[in-house]
Amino acid sequence: MEPIAALNQLLKESHKYILTLYLHDTCLHILLQHKENKEDVRIECLPVGTSRESLEEAVFSQPILTRAFEKVFFIADSPRHIFIPESFASTEDNSRYFDFCFPDSDGTSVATVLPQTGVQILFDLDTELHSFIRRTFDRPTLLHRLAPACEYFFKKSRLGYNAKMYAHWTESTIDLFCYNQQGFLLANTFPVHHVNDGIYYILNAWERLGFDPKDDELSLSGNHEWLRQNAIQPLRKQLSFITLTKFPSYSPAGNEDLPLPLRLISIFSR
Repeated sequence: MEPIAALNQLLKESHKYILTLYLHDTCLHILLQHKENKEDVRIECLPVGTSRESLEEAVFSQPILTRAFEKVFFIADSPRHIFIPESFASTEDNSRYFDFCFPDSDGTSVATVLPQTGVQILFDLDTELHSFIRRTFDRPTLLHRLAPACEYFFKKSRLGYNAKMYAHWTESTIDLFCYNQQGFLLANTFPVHHVNDGIYYILNAWERLGFDPKDDELSLSGNHEWLRQNAIQPLRKQLSFITLTKFPSYSPAGNEDLPLPLRLISIFSR
């Protein structure tokens, strides 16, 4: 793969930028944002295969990625993750919590602090991938895919006095983020094959958390037109207070072509 000029022309000024990488399916998303001029943003997507070797080849094809940056974030996904209240978390205890919940994990466990939400998210990464990230990039902070959205929605949930559920809908998954006035309650991802799958997960979590169908709020994000046509009407039969989430318009959060973790990464880069 040839070096991408729009990225590598910044080689001598990399220290002025924040680098965020998001490994998703067969794509390595790259977001470069100037630490002061937030409108100076470079976005690229490198195709990668399923092997670690293909990821390494893609990374090393772009000389700028191994340079020194103001900050580096590497966002990854893992189905094995748990949330721990900050008051319960510690280096020693975190591994015990994670091993108890996922005794079959053969990866390396990672802990990410969510300072606004008041929790840590524990997740695992393939050990060789974890080693590659640590030795290749400049002091990388590893984040789970759910972390940026947890922080963003926590801040939004502090407005008003009702409990709130935020549901981000894609073609194949739905992410739920739930809060009440005491704080964070739940964040998880569920597979969806039909609109009814997403509706089920929303209503099931709503009931289990004891949310009020008349006063508490459901806010949906994703394709707004699709949500209006397919999801909102059946949900209104059960829930009274439904809104659509409108993300900030400033870059990069306002770029709807970006995956949600990249659109909201600015909360970690401040």
